[in-house]
Amino acid sequence: MEKVLLLNPPGDKLYQRDMYCSAVSKANYYWPAIDLLVLSGILKAYYEVDVIDAIAERLKPRNCMEKIVGREYKAIVFLTGTASWKNDFEFLSEVKSKSPASLLIGNGDILLYKGEEFLKRYNFLDAVLFDYTSKDILSYLENDFDSIRSMCFRINDRVEFRKEPVQPQEFSYAVPLHEKFPLKNYLLAQGKRFPFTTVQTTFGCPFKCSFCVASTLGFKYRVVENVMEELRYIAGLGIKDIFFTDFTFEARRENTLAICQKIVKEKLDLSWVCSSRANTLNRELLGWMKQAGCHTIMLGVESGDEELLVRYSKGVTKKQMQKAFALCREFKIRTLGHFIIGLPGETEESVKKTLDFSGVLDCDIASFNIAVPALGTPLREAAIKNGWINKSVLQFDASDSYSILETPQFSKEQSRKWRNRAVRQFYFRPSYLWRMATASRSLYQWKILVLNALALIKQAFK
Repeated sequence: MEKVLLLNPPGDKLYQRDMYCSAVSKANYYWPAIDLLVLSGILKAYYEVDVIDAIAERLKPRNCMEKIVGREYKAIVFLTGTASWKNDFEFLSEVKSKSPASLLIGNGDILLYKGEEFLKRYNFLDAVLFDYTSKDILSYLENDFDSIRSMCFRINDRVEFRKEPVQPQEFSYAVPLHEKFPLKNYLLAQGKRFPFTTVQTTFGCPFKCSFCVASTLGFKYRVVENVMEELRYIAGLGIKDIFFTDFTFEARRENTLAICQKIVKEKLDLSWVCSSRANTLNRELLGWMKQAGCHTIMLGVESGDEELLVRYSKGVTKKQMQKAFALCREFKIRTLGHFIIGLPGETEESVKKTLDFSGVLDCDIASFNIAVPALGTPLREAAIKNGWINKSVLQFDASDSYSILETPQFSKEQSRKWRNRAVRQFYFRPSYLWRMATASRSLYQWKILVLNALALIKQAFK
């Protein structure tokens, strides 16, 4: 049987590359890339699948290269992203020079929007995936080019570009090879039990927040029984905790309810984390989610300024957010709030509202990020049009401490200053410190808390 390698390339930082997002881990947390997991399920019936997660395994480029060269892979499917692509491509160029017979197939945010350009620029790159959940990868590897719907690839000395819109419909794939991934090397900031893995029940997002890459992907949802087959398999492996990577876990509410009810009925010993929206949660759904093992929900708050929420098509009000966070507390479900600082239109007055609102919501964890003009988003288009960024800037990070976006009302320096101030104001409240110090935790959760605390201290006083 021919072999295919799924590769998360090495890097000088903890680069998280998955779901067409790219960032540097703020602490030591890191999770299995859902893209590679899904591809392992799609490929496993036809190829022998190897996995190298060089980031999670802390492999140096030389050590990673040694694991690749000489294995005679038919194809190497790799991840990349805006935060790391220059280093990634330097490494991959060397891979191709030492394994010229292996097809190099890329996946990631930078390639989703610049795939055709990059194929023309880099001769060592053979193809780009635009939908890692589709079977296009199989068609490509079998030279069935007529069946390909969403890829960019070389054929007969030309670059072929095909990108069909994602339709709101059901999809499925074979159970991924979770056991092939270095699960002992992953750590989740919101984790409860160990080991854990990632699962997705949807692709893309039906909502249209103009700063978010998810709004550009389209939306489709997995068959409920297909999800349950994977959850049973995971439980059988002895994996206890799950990170549902969906941008909005309950975007297809009837499916979410069905999944939760089946987990309860089948008594699967699983606990889990997910992302949600404040205006899609209600008492009935939260009740089933809690019964099914949900212990943490991540919610996008973004700003405490209503005008900015409207401007960027968030579609959620501050009142709805307060209600959602209160409901989660009622069900004893932990919350993580995501906040963005430095969106165009931000002022010192609006950012103060965001800091104050983070305290009002009183989430268990707060993630303060500097705004970035993600590829493909309306925010990026507006930033280029208004001269807030140069369109040639293709390397940036959605979570690290530097900013590339600057407006006349809010400078890069202000974004950094206020992000660090937000961290200090939220996490160094006496009431918050006391709550963290006195909460009941497992040894694993204490480890996570200490690692995150050290990272926050470093971040807050930059």
